[in-house]
This record gives sequence, C-alpha cells and structure tokens, in this order.
Amino acid sequence: MTFLLIVLCGTAGGLLFHWLHVPGGPMLGAVLAVLAGKLLGQLMADTPALFQLVAQISIGIFVGNMLTTTTLLEIRSMAGLMFAATGLLLVAGCVGAWAISSMTGMDAASAVLATSPGGLQAVMGLATDLGQTAPTIMAFHIVRLYTVVILAPLLSWLLHHFLQH
Repeated sequence: MTFLLIVLCGTAGGLLFHWLHVPGGPMLGAVLAVLAGKLLGQLMADTPALFQLVAQISIGIFVGNMLTTTTLLEIRSMAGLMFAATGLLLVAGCVGAWAISSMTGMDAASAVLATSPGGLQAVMGLATDLGQTAPTIMAFHIVRLYTVVILAPLLSWLLHHFLQH
C-alpha cells in the first residue's frame, strides 16, 4: 500500500512538471514529489522488482522506437566523430570519477557511473542492477542534466557566433 502511495505522488509530480513545461519535467517532477512525500510523511517502501523490470523495459521500448533507418544511416556516417566524442567524455568521466572517489571515498564503480556520459534512465537502470549507490549517482546526473539544459542555449549561441567569425 505504501508503494502505491509513492507511485501516486510520483505520478502527480511528473504530471505537474509536464503541465508546467519543465524540461525533463515528468522525471524531475516524479523524483521531487516522491522525495517530498518521503520527507514529509516518512513513506518508506522498497521498489518491487517487477516494477523496476517493467520500467526498464518501457525505457528500452521508448529508445528503440526512436531509432529509424535514417537515424542508423546518420550514426554510420558520423561513427568516427561519435567514437572520438565518446572517448573524450569517457576520459573526462574517468578523471572526474577518480577525483570524486579520492575526495569523498565513494566506491570506484559508483564514481564511474556518476560521471558517465550516459542518459539518466540508462545509468540509473545500470546502477540499480549493479547494486551501486543509485540515489547519489542520480543526484550527479540530475545536476549534469539540468546544467546542460540551462546552459545549452547560451553555449550553442556562442558556438554559432564563434564558427561564423
């Protein structure tokens, strides 16, 4: 019964943030609403394994459905650049993971997941499967995600003007 209340809180928060047009709102709203419910009402319940399984399969379906023949051709034409950019992100992530682990004592696997360039849903699924400190990893990714969302318009404007001159 407690988990149902958590689901209702998350759904309400996700729908509210979606209605308010917050970037990434459904996920952020759900997280904040569940957190508020837990802090205010002491709602504590483990997430059932079946719920986690359904959520991960749903995300996989969502991502798989976005792929098209055109997308695959674009990926093939830019594969070299994609691997180079991914390599740079991995190196930066490893340096960040080393710094986080050495400064905080966070275990290496959690630090690597916290600084990985992956999407929040995929990283959280992996963190949960590996039994890592998922809430801390999620916090790192939420900060990263919303920093990018907030700074992306400014950075793209600056890059556009830099490339034109």
